[in-house]
Amino acid sequence: MKKSYLFIILIILFVSCKSTNKSGSVSEYEKDFRQRETPYENCFAIFPFTLNYTQPASYPIIKINNSFLLLDTGANITCVGEKGLYDLFYDSYENVMSQKNLITSDGNFNIYNQQIGYWTIPSYDGGFQNIPFYFSNYDFPKFDGIIGEDCFKSFSNIIIDYKNKLIVFDGEPIKGEEIPMLIDEEGLCFIEFSCNGNKEIGLIDTGSDDFILRSSFFEKSCEYNHKTIEKIKELKNRRVKLSEPVNYVFQEVSIGKIKYKKLTAKLASDPRIQMADEARGRLTEYSTLGFPFFENKIIQLDYKNKVFRIQK
Repeated sequence: MKKSYLFIILIILFVSCKSTNKSGSVSEYEKDFRQRETPYENCFAIFPFTLNYTQPASYPIIKINNSFLLLDTGANITCVGEKGLYDLFYDSYENVMSQKNLITSDGNFNIYNQQIGYWTIPSYDGGFQNIPFYFSNYDFPKFDGIIGEDCFKSFSNIIIDYKNKLIVFDGEPIKGEEIPMLIDEEGLCFIEFSCNGNKEIGLIDTGSDDFILRSSFFEKSCEYNHKTIEKIKELKNRRVKLSEPVNYVFQEVSIGKIKYKKLTAKLASDPRIQMADEARGRLTEYSTLGFPFFENKIIQLDYKNKVFRIQK
């Protein structure tokens, strides 16, 4: 991956947010932020998150001060939009806003690549970890910014507990299926999975609603009829149109020994998904493992040992 691709991954958020009513208020998140009992000990820090909005959502949202931030392992940078900048870094707000006209276009959105402040995460023993924030001129429709992989890999491991709605920084190893994890040069994490017995590499993407299959993998490995393969070729050759992605149901998808029955997937070549991420071309390189793989489970990204753990 080229360094120039650093911020374009944020475009995938169009896909995960496309079906949401933008007129809703982020205050709807408030009802699910509360103190929770936690089964975790001997960790650096724990924060609650929510999956709820005006309708069910499938990505974890954490609250910092008055800002709601997406926990996104599919993004490699921690950043905030204008509202998040105002709420979290008021001292930087006037300076950044004065330079907005100088921001250059990068892909399908504008990005201002400047560090604007830190999120200081306090630990239980009185220590802390400073996480740098950047300003994004992208208009986040459902939240105020993103906690990305540059934050997560600052720790030895991260636990995202979808059962108890908790994120744990530097927790003890969880019990469950253990899968080797590849970490690329930009901090994104990948594991091997299989679809109908055929092996593929998938991005661990907590910021995605969907299971998205790389089209060439689908075409070579999955048993669908000839008309479906012709449809893929057609989508590759014509201009992007705003039609809804088609869902395909696979009888069995597995991560290690964990099996998912009748799992719904979308194809990277579908028009709306293609539009959302075509600038980086990432969906031609690998598939995307989103919320359907994590729902009601506990996952752990162990950066020190390069292992992904998942517990039912």
